[in-house]
Amino acid sequence: MAKPQTQRDFVGYGETPPDFRWSDDARVAVSLVLNVEEGAERSIPRGDSANDLGAHWIPAPASATRNLTLESAFEYGSRAGIWRLLRILRKHDVRATAFCCAVALQLNPSIAAALVRDRHEIADHGHQWDTHTNLDDDAEERLIRASRDAIAASTGRAPTSWYSRDGLKPGTRRVLAESGFAYESNSFNDDLPHWGSGLENPKLPVLPYAGDTNDSGLFKQFPTAKSFGDHLIAALDLLFDDPRGGPSVMSVGLHPRLIGRPAYAAALDRFLAHARGKAAWFATREQIVNAWVQTTANGSPAGGF
Repeated sequence: MAKPQTQRDFVGYGETPPDFRWSDDARVAVSLVLNVEEGAERSIPRGDSANDLGAHWIPAPASATRNLTLESAFEYGSRAGIWRLLRILRKHDVRATAFCCAVALQLNPSIAAALVRDRHEIADHGHQWDTHTNLDDDAEERLIRASRDAIAASTGRAPTSWYSRDGLKPGTRRVLAESGFAYESNSFNDDLPHWGSGLENPKLPVLPYAGDTNDSGLFKQFPTAKSFGDHLIAALDLLFDDPRGGPSVMSVGLHPRLIGRPAYAAALDRFLAHARGKAAWFATREQIVNAWVQTTANGSPAGGF
């Protein structure tokens, strides 16, 4: 007989999640996530073997030859896109959680200062826009602590959380807990926070992220601002009207080089206005985790990974 997969939880909260409300009696908490990566991507001038091809529309193949046009697609995020996003967030008076790569903040200190000025939460997205799953445990621990310290030096704030580009290793949560992080977001398995499960997981809250309500789909499944805005609004409306009891969290992933483009930024503006009208609770991820822990009497033990 096959041994049960005891390290995974396919049950979670099940049919009866905890029944409570967020701040101001809101049923849905909206978590806006700014991914600050520009300048931290793989690039030949940084010493990498090829340029990073992630998340833009230029049809360039991987190459060992430097491509200035490809590099400029990332630069748009730090030169223009981030400032447009911050203006929109100020317009709607909402706070976001910034998943920051340490190198991106070092290359543009004005971004670090603006995030702190506007009271956005600072989280750790790696020293560079790195992949971690092929690293040994010691190498990963060194990178996590290096990025933590560099981000704190750039912002004057210790990052609250950590989110990897490519996923979580079995021992990563132990490193995060021992390194002072309050929670982590390397999960896509629920609409609510939970505790990590399995023998190797410490008592560290997990706030799942989302891939569908993320602007990484722009240029592909969401070719227009209207299609992306409609998708965000449909997700929010269903969470409000869902007959399943209890509250939910809606995570919205935002990349300055993508959603920061003028037409796409309009989708974010429209969604924020709609969510304001629905009385959603806009909160940082740290605020959401803290509210969950306090409201559910130190959190439900259900729902892991």
